[in-house]
Amino acid sequence: MQRLLCAGLFVVSGKFTRCSQIYALLYYNKIDLLCRNGGNVVLPGKPVGRAAGMMNEELVNSLQKGRLLLVVNPCAGHARGLLYADLLETRLKRAGIPVVRCETTETENGAGYAATAARAGCRRIVCIGGDGTLNAVINGMLRAGAPLPVTYLPAGTTNDFARTLHLPRRLGDMCRVFTAGRDVEIDAGRFNGSYFSYVASFGAFTKCSYATPRSLKRLFGHLAYVLEGIKDIAALEARPITVETDDGVYTGEYVFGAFSNALSIGGTLHYDSATVDMNDGKLEMLLIRKPANLGEIHRLLQALGRGSFDDPLFDFTASSAFHLRSTSGFDWSVDGERASAGPQVEISCIKSAVRITVPARKD
Repeated sequence: MQRLLCAGLFVVSGKFTRCSQIYALLYYNKIDLLCRNGGNVVLPGKPVGRAAGMMNEELVNSLQKGRLLLVVNPCAGHARGLLYADLLETRLKRAGIPVVRCETTETENGAGYAATAARAGCRRIVCIGGDGTLNAVINGMLRAGAPLPVTYLPAGTTNDFARTLHLPRRLGDMCRVFTAGRDVEIDAGRFNGSYFSYVASFGAFTKCSYATPRSLKRLFGHLAYVLEGIKDIAALEARPITVETDDGVYTGEYVFGAFSNALSIGGTLHYDSATVDMNDGKLEMLLIRKPANLGEIHRLLQALGRGSFDDPLFDFTASSAFHLRSTSGFDWSVDGERASAGPQVEISCIKSAVRITVPARKD
């Protein structure tokens, strides 16, 4: 018998007696969060979902009937993604809207589902998960060459992109966005051969977005990123980098760099809404030089808190394209997911690449 912290319930032979949602911890060699699959116990990363076993041809046939594709990350936000998906799917079916539901797995992050939907002529993709799931959906769609409208219901840990779009976190409010929202065109970024929805970054605090253990993320949410990021402060590594942009060349030794189309990055870096236009054909670049002493670190943190980037420690601009050169390759975080790159990196903005649902305008 494996003990489960779920209102005193116990699991026998991998089955729940009666429990529609799981918010629990499994003591099985190490603590990990459970995902629900009907009433079966499924560890994160195992194939789950109603379309997990669906053949590609079957999925195409279903989506060709004008159905809506629901892409769900079942492990997002303490299994909140499953709860949102169940309730939304029920409401849609009651309204007579045909839905095909696909849940992400260890081998399918959602990009394949989105690409299949784009080629099959599906009318809309609803993405339920975190920033990484949205990234996968956008990559699959754009690579297939069919930018379907996307409705994003944030259920992840940080949900940076949702903040920029002013998307609500409460399910009732999200359903109102789904039914009464409006589709707008926004830019997407290209990082070498792939796409991103809101940010590609390197350096300090970047590693914590993908290095923080998933079990820790699920247990402590955004605090987990902060805890992991504290480790980076003591070991700031400056990289000699040259960046060519539309307005000039920037050269220096930088501890952090972000190329983004968002108002919030990591829940801690914020841009003024007057600075960022999400459909202007440009990405914002912020480069931070290594502080030389505690006084400069204090000045740096104060400037970041104010969202003021006129300090000599910063290089800030907007550009349609960026060409980066360094002495060696290093790791990046692209929409919160790890990405490796060589000593030369090409980043560009793709104007009006994505149609996404946002709340209706207030009168």
